[in-house]
Amino acid sequence: MKKSLFIASTFLIGISGFAMAGDHPSFAEADTDGNGNLNRMELTTALPELDLMETEGTTEVTVADVKRALPVVDFADDDVANAEPVGKEQYEQIVDAMDDMSDANNVSNI
Repeated sequence: MKKSLFIASTFLIGISGFAMAGDHPSFAEADTDGNGNLNRMELTTALPELDLMETEGTTEVTVADVKRALPVVDFADDDVANAEPVGKEQYEQIVDAMDDMSDANNVSNI
């Protein structure tokens, strides 16, 4: 009986993690000022689990800032070197990387 409960609870925890993995706002929802780029507040509101370092005196966030916090994101090297702002394409890359990490974590927990 205990083994059945353990297996059932492990299964439910795994399923709940998979449901949460894709549960991020769209870029349009995240870009509250509609300027086509995400500032620090917009990005951390949309993705609170993204641990960005505070940068004194600026609300801008670049792909280089995100790459430091989340090295697995596969941004174009030029975007990182040129400190490009986080636009729709970069936001989708961030979300995909976070979902991949969440999926991998859920699989390893089973």
